[in-house]
This record gives sequence, C-alpha cells and structure tokens, in this order.
Amino acid sequence: AGKPMDSKQQSYATKLLQWDEDSSHPLRIFFSLEEGLANNLLNRYHPKLKPKNEVVMYFDDDGPFWSKEAMVYGGFELWKRNSNVQVGGFPRNIRFLSDRMKSLERANLQRGIDIVVEDADGYVGVDHPPFTPLCRNTARDHVEYNYFSFPDFAGHVLLPSGTFLHRNFLCFIWHPAFAELRQWVVTHKTMPDDMTVSTLISHLSGRAPRTFPREISNTRHTGRRRRLSSANYVMEDRAVLQNETTFFDQNRFTQSPQYPESSHRRLLWKQKNWGGMREEAINSILGYFGSIHPGTVGWCASTPHQKKNHRGVPFVCHPEKPSLNLIPWLNEGGVGSTQCPLLDPAIIEQHVQDDPLEKFDDLCFDCKYKGMNISCRKRVEYLVSKYDISALEAKTAVIKEDP
Repeated sequence: AGKPMDSKQQSYATKLLQWDEDSSHPLRIFFSLEEGLANNLLNRYHPKLKPKNEVVMYFDDDGPFWSKEAMVYGGFELWKRNSNVQVGGFPRNIRFLSDRMKSLERANLQRGIDIVVEDADGYVGVDHPPFTPLCRNTARDHVEYNYFSFPDFAGHVLLPSGTFLHRNFLCFIWHPAFAELRQWVVTHKTMPDDMTVSTLISHLSGRAPRTFPREISNTRHTGRRRRLSSANYVMEDRAVLQNETTFFDQNRFTQSPQYPESSHRRLLWKQKNWGGMREEAINSILGYFGSIHPGTVGWCASTPHQKKNHRGVPFVCHPEKPSLNLIPWLNEGGVGSTQCPLLDPAIIEQHVQDDPLEKFDDLCFDCKYKGMNISCRKRVEYLVSKYDISALEAKTAVIKEDP
C-alpha cells in the first residue's frame, strides 16, 4: 500500500476528479484499465489517449517540473519550429568508447550544428548527418550511460519530464512492429521506457532531438560578467558548497543542498546496481536498432554563449540558466526566429529584469572569498541563485562572512 495522502493532497485529488467529471472542463483523466490496457508506463504514449491538440507535453508524476518561462516560451516555441522530432530539456549523454564511433560523432554532431545554424526553413530538403553504426557482434561496440550531467550538446536520450511530442508519433510507438520492444520494456528491471521511446522517435524521424534550457533566469544577461570555463565552474561550485553551513537562516533557507537525482524515481533508481542495469539497457536498445543519432544541438548554437568544453561533450552553453532575451528563436535575428511568428517583445521584457549585481562595482571579480578558489562576487551570485534573495542581502551576508 502507498503512503496515505494528507488533507492537502486529498483536496487536490478530489478537485481533479471533479474536473474530470465536468464535461465542460478541458481536463481529462485517462484511466488505462477502463480502456482495456494493462498497467504500463508506455500507456502515456498510447494512441487511445486521442489527444485533441497536435502536441503532447509530458511530465513524470514525481517531476521535476519547470516554469512557464521554460516550458512555454522555451520548449513549446522550439517545438513549434521542430515538430518532427522529440523536444525536451532533460537530455542524457551516451559515451562512445570506440575511436571509430567517437570520430563519427564529432563530425556528424558538427554537421548537425551547421544545419541548425543554416536555419533553412525547418531544414526541408537538407541532408541530415547519418546515424553512427553500433556493431555489438563484429566490432564489440559498447557504450556507457552518462548519468552525471544533462548536456545541451551531444545528448542522446531525453528523459520524459518536460518533453514535447507530436501526437502522430503515438501510433508508431504502439505499432505492432514494435510489440517485442514494448514487451522488453515492461519486463526489464529498470523499465527503460524513457530511453526506448526517445531512441525509437529519433529513428522514426531520422534526426536527433532538440533541447531547450529547462531553467530560465529572470535576470537580463548582458555578457558583462566574466564567464568561467566549465572546469572552473566545477571547482568554484565545490568550494561554495563546502561553505554552505556558513550562511543559512533556519526559518528561510535549507542547510543541505538538494541534488535532483535523489528526488525522483526513488523506487527504481535506488535498486542495487541501478547504473549497471541502465547501461545494459541502453546497449540492448542500440543493439536492437543498430545505430544512434549524432547528438542534440544546444540552444546556444552559433551564439557567443556556445563554449568549447575540454572534458566530456565538445560544447556547453553558458550561462546554464539564460534569460529569455538570449534564447535565439525568441528574438529577432536569432536562429529559428523566422520560422514562426515571433512573440511580442513586451512578453519577453516582462520576464527579464536588469541584473542588480551589475551595480555593485565595489565587489571586485578577483578578490578571493576566504582565501578559497572563488571570488566574493561569485559567492554573492551563488547566494542569490540558491536562496532567491536580493543582491543586497547576499552582498551584506558575504561582507559579514568574510570581513
């Protein structure tokens, strides 16, 4: 038996059921058992859903869930320009081990970036880069499932939360030709519906998915702040977290940082050897199809925010949490902006504020915070982002911490 619902949860559940019973309300609850379907994670992709809209948006029941700015202005606007592929904000990278596969990935990913940047009317008539063959029997090809990051570039599998999918794909996912594959999903210990569906859709479309930033900043990015390499970001974040206990208010802040991987799919991912089983699953799926697409193209492609990466995937987007005025397809002259009518610029301005930290010229970039490998200014930026406090509050806290 599951954990009993509290009064607030019961209230929400009652309201949802009432909305479902109201024929004038747009909410519909799809009960799989009433439709003659067995309990199956893949039911969310079943054509019996009969979506009224062309696009279906997915979230896992346990999230994570993202803002309207990310989903509507970032994700949905990108899908409108790329409705023939899966679009999402939660990508996973598959690491290639053979030199042959690595070489093909580099060349084909760059070709994929070039095609996106060419911005040629939705890529009609464009020859897309080929998929990379995976030969398990003859070449003994093996890949690794990288669950340590969510890369903008070179993502190969989209996790379901925050994905957009055209309803026409549902019939293909449940086509009799893939009955064996669906049966394998429900019997596998990790029930890998996410990587199976994402891989299947990429083969149906012949293209890689597209990704958008799942977190949007409401602070206008001007480029005036110094941008650090990804390696420096890692070192600085570690240093910041090491000092987490030096600034918190028990009534307002949490002392322990929250890590996203520990907050969802608890019943599955905590299984012993979970990582190994997921890796076995992706190798089985790719062995079934025999190839893998060249990888996703990040939202920042061709902009000054596309940065070379020296470890892992070849490129990254900085900032990781852009403001809407940086998203190319939302702004005049940006890649993808001409493929659909642009949003009213006033909408973007409503969600973008000037950066209050720019006013603090007395917080220098280079002075070290407590003699560590971060600057006082970086500490202020971290506190603002982490605790959603004002820049002045963060500045005051840093001064108190590091007199």
